Amino acid sequence: MKKHTRRQFIKTTAAGIPLAAVGSRLFAGQSSARQPNIVYVFADQMRAHALGCYGNEIVPTPSFDAMAAAGTVFDNAVSTWPVCSPYRAMLLTGLYPMANGTVKNDTGVRDDLPTIAKVCKAQGYATGYIGKWHLEWQRTPFVPKERRQGFDYWAVNNCTHKYMDHFYCTDTPEKIRFKGYDALVQTDLAIDYIQKNKDRPFCLFLSWGPPHNPYNLVPDEYKERIPLDKIELRANVAERAVVDHLLARDKPSERLRKSRKARRAVLESDERLKKQSIQGYYAHTAALDDCIGKIRDALRQAGVAKDTILVFSSDHGDMLGSHRMALKQMPFEESINVPFLVEYPRAVPKGKRSDALIAPVDVMPTLLSLAGLQCPKVDGKDMSDAARGVASDQQDAVLLMKLLPGGGPYIINAITPWRGVRTKRYTYANLFDYGPWLLYDNQEDPYQLNNLIDKPAYAVLQAKLEKRMRELMKEAGDPGDTDQITAYRESRRLKSM
Repeated sequence: MKKHTRRQFIKTTAAGIPLAAVGSRLFAGQSSARQPNIVYVFADQMRAHALGCYGNEIVPTPSFDAMAAAGTVFDNAVSTWPVCSPYRAMLLTGLYPMANGTVKNDTGVRDDLPTIAKVCKAQGYATGYIGKWHLEWQRTPFVPKERRQGFDYWAVNNCTHKYMDHFYCTDTPEKIRFKGYDALVQTDLAIDYIQKNKDRPFCLFLSWGPPHNPYNLVPDEYKERIPLDKIELRANVAERAVVDHLLARDKPSERLRKSRKARRAVLESDERLKKQSIQGYYAHTAALDDCIGKIRDALRQAGVAKDTILVFSSDHGDMLGSHRMALKQMPFEESINVPFLVEYPRAVPKGKRSDALIAPVDVMPTLLSLAGLQCPKVDGKDMSDAARGVASDQQDAVLLMKLLPGGGPYIINAITPWRGVRTKRYTYANLFDYGPWLLYDNQEDPYQLNNLIDKPAYAVLQAKLEKRMRELMKEAGDPGDTDQITAYRESRRLKSM
Protein backbone atom coordinates (compact mmCIF):
# COMPACT_ATOMS: atom_id res chain seq x y z
CA MET A 1 0.00 0.00 0.00
CA LYS A 2 1.44 3.37 -1.01
CA LYS A 3 1.93 5.71 1.90
CA HIS A 4 2.15 9.48 2.19
CA THR A 5 4.51 11.30 4.48
CA ARG A 6 2.89 13.29 7.26
CA ARG A 7 3.83 16.55 5.49
CA GLN A 8 2.33 15.35 2.19
CA PHE A 9 -0.84 14.23 3.98
CA ILE A 10 -1.33 17.57 5.72
CA LYS A 11 -0.58 19.51 2.54
CA THR A 12 -3.01 17.38 0.49
CA THR A 13 -5.91 17.51 2.91
CA ALA A 14 -5.37 21.20 3.65
CA ALA A 15 -5.86 21.89 -0.06
CA GLY A 16 -9.17 20.06 0.08
CA ILE A 17 -8.05 17.34 -2.34
CA PRO A 18 -9.08 13.85 -1.23
CA LEU A 19 -6.43 11.15 -1.32
CA ALA A 20 -7.02 8.60 -4.06
CA ALA A 21 -8.50 5.27 -3.07
CA VAL A 22 -6.50 2.19 -3.99
CA GLY A 23 -9.38 -0.28 -3.72
CA SER A 24 -9.59 -3.16 -1.26
CA ARG A 25 -8.87 -6.68 -2.48
CA LEU A 26 -12.10 -8.67 -2.72
CA PHE A 27 -12.94 -12.33 -3.12
CA ALA A 28 -13.16 -13.57 -6.70
CA GLY A 29 -16.45 -12.59 -8.31
CA GLN A 30 -17.31 -9.98 -5.69
CA SER A 31 -17.70 -6.26 -6.22
CA SER A 32 -18.41 -3.31 -3.98
CA ALA A 33 -20.44 -0.28 -5.03
CA ARG A 34 -19.13 1.89 -2.20
CA GLN A 35 -16.23 2.45 0.14
CA PRO A 36 -16.66 0.22 3.17
CA ASN A 37 -17.60 1.55 6.58
CA ILE A 38 -15.22 1.12 9.50
CA VAL A 39 -16.73 0.23 12.88
CA TYR A 40 -14.09 -0.25 15.56
CA VAL A 41 -15.51 -1.44 18.87
CA PHE A 42 -13.25 -1.87 21.87
CA ALA A 43 -13.65 -2.69 25.51
CA ASP A 44 -11.51 -1.45 28.37
CA GLN A 45 -9.40 -4.02 30.20
CA MET A 46 -10.74 -7.16 28.49
CA ARG A 47 -8.20 -9.94 28.16
CA ALA A 48 -8.55 -12.35 25.27
CA HIS A 49 -9.08 -15.28 27.64
CA ALA A 50 -12.49 -13.87 28.62
CA LEU A 51 -14.19 -14.93 25.36
CA GLY A 52 -15.45 -18.30 24.26
CA CYS A 53 -13.70 -17.97 20.89
CA TYR A 54 -10.42 -17.80 22.84
CA GLY A 55 -11.23 -20.85 24.93
CA ASN A 56 -13.23 -19.51 27.87
CA GLU A 57 -15.87 -22.04 28.95
CA ILE A 58 -17.38 -20.02 31.81
CA VAL A 59 -18.75 -16.88 30.16
CA PRO A 60 -21.55 -17.24 27.58
CA THR A 61 -20.35 -15.15 24.60
CA PRO A 62 -22.45 -16.39 21.66
CA SER A 63 -22.33 -13.06 19.81
CA PHE A 64 -18.57 -12.66 20.02
CA ASP A 65 -18.21 -16.29 19.00
CA ALA A 66 -20.55 -15.74 16.03
CA MET A 67 -18.49 -12.74 14.97
CA ALA A 68 -15.33 -14.85 15.25
CA ALA A 69 -16.90 -17.57 13.10
CA ALA A 70 -17.86 -14.96 10.49
CA GLY A 71 -14.35 -13.54 10.12
CA THR A 72 -10.76 -13.77 11.32
CA VAL A 73 -9.54 -14.20 14.89
CA PHE A 74 -6.06 -12.92 15.75
CA ASP A 75 -4.55 -15.09 18.47
CA ASN A 76 -1.50 -12.86 18.97
CA ALA A 77 -3.00 -9.40 19.35
CA VAL A 78 -0.77 -7.56 21.80
CA SER A 79 -1.18 -4.32 23.75
CA THR A 80 2.23 -2.68 23.42
CA TRP A 81 1.79 -0.63 26.56
CA PRO A 82 -1.07 -2.22 28.49
CA VAL A 83 -2.72 0.89 29.86
CA CYS A 84 -5.47 3.19 28.57
CA SER A 85 -4.08 6.46 27.18
CA PRO A 86 -0.94 5.14 25.42
CA TYR A 87 -2.96 2.42 23.69
CA ARG A 88 -5.60 4.87 22.48
CA ALA A 89 -3.05 7.28 21.07
CA MET A 90 -1.27 4.46 19.22
CA LEU A 91 -4.62 3.19 17.94
CA LEU A 92 -5.69 6.52 16.45
CA THR A 93 -2.31 7.66 15.05
CA GLY A 94 -0.44 4.47 14.13
CA LEU A 95 2.55 6.01 15.93
CA TYR A 96 4.51 4.98 19.01
CA PRO A 97 4.29 7.10 22.20
CA MET A 98 7.41 9.19 21.59
CA ALA A 99 5.95 10.25 18.23
CA ASN A 100 2.31 10.77 19.26
CA GLY A 101 3.19 12.40 22.61
CA THR A 102 1.17 10.12 24.89
CA VAL A 103 4.01 8.62 26.92
CA LYS A 104 1.90 7.90 29.99
CA ASN A 105 -1.70 7.70 31.15
CA ASP A 106 -3.50 11.07 31.33
CA THR A 107 -1.20 12.60 28.73
CA GLY A 108 -2.82 14.44 25.84
CA VAL A 109 -2.17 13.17 22.33
CA ARG A 110 -0.59 15.62 19.87
CA ASP A 111 -3.04 17.62 17.76
CA ASP A 112 -0.81 18.10 14.70
CA LEU A 113 -0.78 14.48 13.51
CA PRO A 114 -2.86 12.56 11.00
CA THR A 115 -5.31 10.16 12.66
CA ILE A 116 -7.51 7.47 11.21
CA ALA A 117 -10.54 9.75 11.60
CA LYS A 118 -8.80 12.64 9.83
CA VAL A 119 -7.81 10.33 6.96
CA CYS A 120 -11.35 8.99 6.59
CA LYS A 121 -12.91 12.43 6.86
CA ALA A 122 -10.60 13.78 4.13
CA GLN A 123 -11.85 11.01 1.86
CA GLY A 124 -15.55 11.70 2.31
CA TYR A 125 -16.41 9.66 5.40
CA ALA A 126 -18.69 10.64 8.23
CA THR A 127 -16.83 10.16 11.51
CA GLY A 128 -18.07 9.46 15.02
CA TYR A 129 -16.81 8.53 18.47
CA ILE A 130 -18.89 7.18 21.35
CA GLY A 131 -17.84 6.22 24.88
CA LYS A 132 -14.56 6.61 26.74
CA TRP A 133 -11.83 8.84 25.27
CA HIS A 134 -9.04 9.24 27.89
CA LEU A 135 -6.64 11.24 25.72
CA GLU A 136 -6.58 14.49 27.66
CA TRP A 137 -4.30 15.92 30.33
CA GLN A 138 -7.15 15.89 32.83
CA ARG A 139 -10.11 13.59 33.40
CA THR A 140 -12.78 16.26 33.04
CA PRO A 141 -15.74 14.84 31.06
CA PHE A 142 -15.92 17.39 28.23
CA VAL A 143 -13.51 17.37 25.28
CA PRO A 144 -13.49 20.54 23.13
CA LYS A 145 -14.06 20.19 19.39
CA GLU A 146 -10.49 21.09 18.46
CA ARG A 147 -9.21 18.10 20.48
CA ARG A 148 -11.36 15.41 18.85
CA GLN A 149 -8.78 14.25 16.27
CA GLY A 150 -11.11 14.26 13.28
CA PHE A 151 -14.28 12.84 14.83
CA ASP A 152 -17.42 14.91 14.15
CA TYR A 153 -20.24 13.08 15.90
CA TRP A 154 -19.39 13.00 19.61
CA ALA A 155 -21.02 11.28 22.59
CA VAL A 156 -18.22 10.99 25.12
CA ASN A 157 -17.37 11.16 28.79
CA ASN A 158 -13.60 11.60 28.61
CA CYS A 159 -12.70 9.23 31.44
CA THR A 160 -15.15 7.64 33.83
CA HIS A 161 -15.97 4.20 35.16
CA LYS A 162 -19.34 5.09 36.66
CA TYR A 163 -21.33 2.64 34.62
CA MET A 164 -24.83 3.14 35.99
CA ASP A 165 -27.15 6.17 35.58
CA HIS A 166 -24.42 8.53 34.45
CA PHE A 167 -23.92 11.05 31.61
CA TYR A 168 -21.98 11.96 28.48
CA CYS A 169 -21.21 15.22 26.65
CA THR A 170 -21.64 16.25 23.03
CA ASP A 171 -20.64 19.59 21.51
CA THR A 172 -20.96 21.50 24.80
CA PRO A 173 -20.10 20.69 28.42
CA GLU A 174 -23.80 20.08 29.08
CA LYS A 175 -24.34 16.72 30.76
CA ILE A 176 -26.63 14.43 28.79
CA ARG A 177 -27.93 12.17 31.55
CA PHE A 178 -29.18 8.64 31.02
CA LYS A 179 -30.65 5.81 33.04
CA GLY A 180 -29.18 2.34 33.06
CA TYR A 181 -25.94 0.63 32.13
CA ASP A 182 -23.70 2.84 30.02
CA ALA A 183 -22.50 0.15 27.58
CA LEU A 184 -26.13 -0.49 26.60
CA VAL A 185 -26.77 3.25 26.22
CA GLN A 186 -23.63 3.71 24.12
CA THR A 187 -24.58 0.75 21.96
CA ASP A 188 -27.99 2.30 21.29
CA LEU A 189 -26.25 5.55 20.29
CA ALA A 190 -24.05 3.59 17.90
CA ILE A 191 -27.07 1.86 16.38
CA ASP A 192 -28.75 5.24 15.86
CA TYR A 193 -25.56 6.53 14.22
CA ILE A 194 -25.45 3.55 11.87
CA GLN A 195 -29.07 4.10 10.82
CA LYS A 196 -28.58 7.81 10.18
CA ASN A 197 -25.36 7.35 8.17
CA LYS A 198 -26.13 4.14 6.27
CA ASP A 199 -26.27 5.93 2.91
CA ARG A 200 -22.65 7.17 3.03
CA PRO A 201 -19.36 5.66 4.19
CA PHE A 202 -18.70 6.22 7.88
CA CYS A 203 -15.97 5.57 10.43
CA LEU A 204 -17.35 4.91 13.90
CA PHE A 205 -15.35 4.17 17.05
CA LEU A 206 -17.27 2.77 20.03
CA SER A 207 -15.31 2.58 23.29
CA TRP A 208 -16.96 0.71 26.17
CA GLY A 209 -15.74 1.20 29.74
CA PRO A 210 -16.40 -2.36 31.04
CA PRO A 211 -15.14 -4.87 31.98
CA HIS A 212 -12.68 -2.46 33.68
CA ASN A 213 -13.24 -2.33 37.43
CA PRO A 214 -15.40 -1.55 39.40
CA TYR A 215 -16.58 -5.06 38.67
CA ASN A 216 -19.79 -4.80 40.66
CA LEU A 217 -21.35 -1.99 38.58
CA VAL A 218 -23.23 -4.28 36.23
CA PRO A 219 -26.93 -5.20 36.05
CA ASP A 220 -27.85 -8.18 38.22
CA GLU A 221 -29.27 -10.10 35.26
CA TYR A 222 -25.73 -10.49 33.92
CA LYS A 223 -24.29 -11.57 37.25
CA GLU A 224 -26.92 -14.31 37.30
CA ARG A 225 -25.39 -15.72 34.12
CA ILE A 226 -22.12 -16.35 35.99
CA PRO A 227 -22.74 -18.70 38.95
CA LEU A 228 -19.92 -18.48 41.46
CA ASP A 229 -19.62 -22.27 41.66
CA LYS A 230 -18.92 -22.43 37.93
CA ILE A 231 -15.95 -20.03 38.04
CA GLU A 232 -12.57 -21.68 37.68
CA LEU A 233 -9.42 -19.70 38.40
CA ARG A 234 -6.59 -19.70 35.88
CA ALA A 235 -3.81 -22.13 36.65
CA ASN A 236 -1.35 -19.34 37.48
CA VAL A 237 -3.41 -17.65 40.20
CA ALA A 238 -1.56 -19.57 42.92
CA GLU A 239 1.88 -18.63 41.54
CA ARG A 240 3.57 -15.78 43.37
CA ALA A 241 7.35 -16.12 42.94
CA VAL A 242 7.41 -13.10 40.62
CA VAL A 243 5.38 -10.90 42.96
CA ASP A 244 7.44 -11.99 45.98
CA HIS A 245 10.61 -11.06 44.12
CA LEU A 246 9.24 -7.62 43.31
CA LEU A 247 7.89 -7.00 46.79
CA ALA A 248 11.26 -7.91 48.30
CA ARG A 249 12.95 -5.09 46.39
CA ASP A 250 10.05 -2.65 46.55
CA LYS A 251 9.88 0.26 49.02
CA PRO A 252 6.35 1.62 48.78
CA SER A 253 5.26 4.83 50.43
CA GLU A 254 2.86 4.63 53.36
CA ARG A 255 0.07 5.90 51.11
CA LEU A 256 0.75 3.19 48.56
CA ARG A 257 1.02 0.56 51.27
CA LYS A 258 -2.47 1.45 52.49
CA SER A 259 -3.93 1.47 48.98
CA ARG A 260 -2.68 -2.09 48.47
CA LYS A 261 -4.26 -3.48 51.59
CA ALA A 262 -7.80 -4.09 50.32
CA ARG A 263 -6.60 -5.42 46.99
CA ARG A 264 -4.21 -7.82 48.69
CA ALA A 265 -7.04 -9.21 50.84
CA VAL A 266 -9.00 -10.07 47.70
CA LEU A 267 -6.04 -11.56 45.86
CA GLU A 268 -5.04 -13.77 48.76
CA SER A 269 -8.50 -15.36 49.01
CA ASP A 270 -9.68 -17.40 46.04
CA GLU A 271 -13.32 -17.17 47.10
CA ARG A 272 -13.19 -13.41 47.52
CA LEU A 273 -11.43 -13.11 44.17
CA LYS A 274 -14.28 -15.00 42.53
CA LYS A 275 -17.03 -13.14 44.35
CA GLN A 276 -15.68 -9.58 44.27
CA SER A 277 -13.81 -9.51 40.96
CA ILE A 278 -14.13 -12.37 38.51
CA GLN A 279 -17.91 -12.79 38.67
CA GLY A 280 -18.40 -9.09 37.99
CA TYR A 281 -15.72 -9.04 35.28
CA TYR A 282 -17.38 -11.94 33.50
CA ALA A 283 -20.82 -10.37 33.99
CA HIS A 284 -19.57 -7.22 32.24
CA THR A 285 -18.25 -9.46 29.46
CA ALA A 286 -21.63 -11.15 29.07
CA ALA A 287 -23.29 -7.74 28.82
CA LEU A 288 -20.86 -6.65 26.12
CA ASP A 289 -21.64 -9.85 24.25
CA ASP A 290 -25.27 -8.73 24.06
CA CYS A 291 -24.05 -5.34 22.86
CA ILE A 292 -21.88 -6.67 20.03
CA GLY A 293 -24.84 -8.81 18.96
CA LYS A 294 -26.97 -5.66 18.71
CA ILE A 295 -24.29 -3.90 16.63
CA ARG A 296 -24.10 -6.81 14.19
CA ASP A 297 -27.90 -6.92 13.93
CA ALA A 298 -28.03 -3.16 13.33
CA LEU A 299 -25.53 -3.39 10.47
CA ARG A 300 -27.64 -6.12 8.83
CA GLN A 301 -30.89 -4.23 9.34
CA ALA A 302 -29.36 -1.11 7.83
CA GLY A 303 -28.28 -3.15 4.82
CA VAL A 304 -24.60 -2.34 5.24
CA ALA A 305 -23.17 -5.44 6.94
CA LYS A 306 -21.39 -6.62 3.79
CA ASP A 307 -19.93 -3.17 3.29
CA THR A 308 -18.65 -2.77 6.86
CA ILE A 309 -15.29 -3.63 8.38
CA LEU A 310 -16.28 -4.54 11.92
CA VAL A 311 -13.52 -5.01 14.50
CA PHE A 312 -13.69 -5.89 18.17
CA SER A 313 -10.68 -5.52 20.46
CA SER A 314 -9.56 -4.08 23.80
CA ASP A 315 -6.93 -1.64 25.01
CA HIS A 316 -5.33 -4.14 27.42
CA GLY A 317 -6.19 -7.03 29.70
CA ASP A 318 -6.57 -7.61 33.43
CA MET A 319 -4.42 -9.80 35.68
CA LEU A 320 -7.45 -10.73 37.85
CA GLY A 321 -5.33 -12.59 40.37
CA SER A 322 -2.92 -14.31 37.98
CA HIS A 323 0.49 -14.40 39.66
CA ARG A 324 -1.37 -12.83 42.60
CA MET A 325 -1.55 -9.52 40.72
CA ALA A 326 -4.36 -7.15 39.81
CA LEU A 327 -5.12 -4.86 36.86
CA LYS A 328 -2.53 -4.23 34.11
CA GLN A 329 0.78 -2.58 33.10
CA MET A 330 2.63 -5.89 33.23
CA PRO A 331 4.11 -8.05 30.42
CA PHE A 332 2.12 -11.18 31.33
CA GLU A 333 -0.39 -12.63 28.86
CA GLU A 334 -3.38 -11.69 31.03
CA SER A 335 -2.29 -8.06 30.73
CA ILE A 336 -1.05 -7.83 27.13
CA ASN A 337 -2.99 -10.43 25.10
CA VAL A 338 -6.25 -8.89 23.89
CA PRO A 339 -9.05 -10.07 21.59
CA PHE A 340 -8.93 -8.96 17.98
CA LEU A 341 -11.80 -10.06 15.74
CA VAL A 342 -12.27 -8.81 12.17
CA GLU A 343 -15.46 -9.30 10.19
CA TYR A 344 -15.77 -7.97 6.62
CA PRO A 345 -17.73 -10.24 4.26
CA ARG A 346 -16.33 -8.69 1.09
CA ALA A 347 -12.68 -9.36 1.87
CA VAL A 348 -12.24 -11.37 5.09
CA PRO A 349 -12.98 -15.10 4.89
CA LYS A 350 -15.11 -16.86 7.46
CA GLY A 351 -13.74 -18.99 10.25
CA LYS A 352 -10.06 -18.06 9.95
CA ARG A 353 -7.55 -17.87 12.78
CA SER A 354 -4.31 -15.98 12.39
CA ASP A 355 -1.16 -16.34 14.48
CA ALA A 356 0.13 -13.02 13.11
CA LEU A 357 1.37 -10.54 15.67
CA ILE A 358 -0.64 -7.31 15.66
CA ALA A 359 -0.03 -4.28 17.89
CA PRO A 360 -1.95 -1.02 18.43
CA VAL A 361 0.19 0.91 15.92
CA ASP A 362 -0.78 -1.63 13.24
CA VAL A 363 -4.53 -1.02 13.49
CA MET A 364 -4.71 2.25 11.54
CA PRO A 365 -2.76 1.06 8.46
CA THR A 366 -4.57 -2.29 8.54
CA LEU A 367 -8.07 -0.80 8.60
CA LEU A 368 -7.28 1.80 5.97
CA SER A 369 -5.84 -0.89 3.71
CA LEU A 370 -8.94 -3.07 4.12
CA ALA A 371 -11.04 -0.02 3.28
CA GLY A 372 -8.96 0.75 0.19
CA LEU A 373 -7.86 4.11 1.62
CA GLN A 374 -4.37 5.50 1.50
CA CYS A 375 -2.50 5.83 4.76
CA PRO A 376 0.03 8.50 5.74
CA LYS A 377 3.45 7.38 6.95
CA VAL A 378 3.05 5.64 10.31
CA ASP A 379 5.07 3.35 12.56
CA GLY A 380 2.63 0.46 12.29
CA LYS A 381 2.46 -2.27 9.68
CA ASP A 382 -0.39 -3.13 7.35
CA MET A 383 -1.69 -6.49 8.62
CA SER A 384 -4.63 -6.69 6.23
CA ASP A 385 -3.23 -9.79 4.51
CA ALA A 386 -3.31 -11.58 7.85
CA ALA A 387 -6.96 -10.53 8.25
CA ARG A 388 -7.65 -11.94 4.79
CA GLY A 389 -6.07 -15.21 5.86
CA VAL A 390 -3.25 -15.15 3.30
CA ALA A 391 -0.19 -14.26 5.41
CA SER A 392 0.94 -14.13 9.02
CA ASP A 393 4.65 -13.38 8.90
CA GLN A 394 4.70 -9.60 8.45
CA GLN A 395 6.60 -9.19 11.71
CA ASP A 396 8.63 -11.52 13.91
CA ALA A 397 8.15 -9.60 17.16
CA VAL A 398 6.32 -6.67 18.72
CA LEU A 399 7.55 -4.25 21.33
CA LEU A 400 6.26 -4.21 24.91
CA MET A 401 6.82 -1.23 27.20
CA LYS A 402 6.15 0.80 30.28
CA LEU A 403 7.96 4.07 29.65
CA LEU A 404 7.40 5.92 32.92
CA PRO A 405 6.86 4.96 36.55
CA GLY A 406 3.51 5.16 38.30
CA GLY A 407 0.08 3.70 38.02
CA GLY A 408 -0.87 0.14 38.86
CA PRO A 409 -1.36 -2.66 39.22
CA TYR A 410 -2.03 -2.83 42.92
CA ILE A 411 -0.23 -5.36 45.11
CA ILE A 412 3.00 -5.34 43.10
CA ASN A 413 2.48 -2.09 41.15
CA ALA A 414 4.51 -1.72 37.99
CA ILE A 415 6.22 1.40 39.27
CA THR A 416 9.57 0.60 37.66
CA PRO A 417 9.71 1.17 33.89
CA TRP A 418 10.33 -1.94 31.82
CA ARG A 419 10.64 -2.95 28.18
CA GLY A 420 10.05 -6.26 26.50
CA VAL A 421 9.33 -8.15 23.35
CA ARG A 422 6.63 -10.64 22.39
CA THR A 423 7.15 -13.11 19.58
CA LYS A 424 4.66 -15.75 18.50
CA ARG A 425 6.26 -18.11 21.00
CA TYR A 426 8.19 -16.15 23.62
CA THR A 427 7.76 -13.27 26.04
CA TYR A 428 10.88 -11.45 27.23
CA ALA A 429 11.08 -8.45 29.57
CA ASN A 430 13.82 -6.30 31.06
CA LEU A 431 13.11 -4.41 34.29
CA PHE A 432 15.05 -1.22 33.74
CA ASP A 433 16.45 -0.70 37.24
CA TYR A 434 17.18 -4.40 37.62
CA GLY A 435 18.06 -6.03 34.30
CA PRO A 436 16.76 -9.13 32.48
CA TRP A 437 13.59 -10.06 34.31
CA LEU A 438 11.20 -12.48 32.56
CA LEU A 439 11.49 -15.09 29.81
CA TYR A 440 8.62 -17.45 29.05
CA ASP A 441 8.05 -20.09 26.42
CA ASN A 442 4.34 -19.48 25.85
CA GLN A 443 3.99 -22.57 23.69
CA GLU A 444 5.28 -25.00 26.32
CA ASP A 445 4.24 -22.90 29.30
CA PRO A 446 0.99 -21.06 28.42
CA TYR A 447 0.36 -19.98 32.01
CA GLN A 448 3.89 -18.58 32.37
CA LEU A 449 4.82 -20.56 35.45
CA ASN A 450 8.44 -21.30 34.55
CA ASN A 451 10.64 -18.21 34.30
CA LEU A 452 13.61 -19.13 32.10
CA ILE A 453 15.57 -15.93 32.68
CA ASP A 454 19.33 -16.39 33.13
CA LYS A 455 19.13 -20.16 32.71
CA PRO A 456 22.24 -21.34 30.79
CA ALA A 457 20.24 -23.43 28.32
CA TYR A 458 18.39 -20.27 27.21
CA ALA A 459 21.32 -17.83 27.19
CA VAL A 460 21.47 -17.59 23.38
CA LEU A 461 17.71 -17.06 23.10
CA GLN A 462 17.74 -14.47 25.88
CA ALA A 463 20.51 -12.51 24.16
CA LYS A 464 18.64 -12.69 20.85
CA LEU A 465 15.44 -11.37 22.38
CA GLU A 466 17.28 -8.59 24.23
CA LYS A 467 18.87 -7.55 20.94
CA ARG A 468 15.52 -7.59 19.14
CA MET A 469 13.95 -5.55 21.94
CA ARG A 470 16.66 -2.89 21.59
CA GLU A 471 16.15 -2.79 17.82
CA LEU A 472 12.42 -2.26 18.24
CA MET A 473 13.00 0.41 20.87
CA LYS A 474 15.16 2.28 18.37
CA GLU A 475 12.50 1.97 15.67
CA ALA A 476 9.94 3.33 18.15
CA GLY A 477 12.12 6.31 19.06
CA ASP A 478 12.32 5.08 22.65
CA PRO A 479 15.53 6.39 24.27
CA GLY A 480 15.26 3.98 27.18
CA ASP A 481 15.95 6.89 29.51
CA THR A 482 13.29 7.62 32.12
CA ASP A 483 14.57 11.12 32.88
CA GLN A 484 14.57 12.09 29.21
CA ILE A 485 11.03 10.78 28.67
CA THR A 486 9.82 12.52 31.85
CA ALA A 487 11.31 15.81 30.64
CA TYR A 488 9.59 15.37 27.27
CA ARG A 489 6.23 14.78 28.90
CA GLU A 490 6.66 17.77 31.22
CA SER A 491 7.56 20.07 28.32
CA ARG A 492 4.39 19.01 26.51
CA ARG A 493 2.29 19.44 29.63
CA LEU A 494 3.55 22.99 30.16
CA LYS A 495 2.77 23.91 26.56
CA SER A 496 -0.78 22.60 26.95
CA MET A 497 -1.55 24.84 29.93
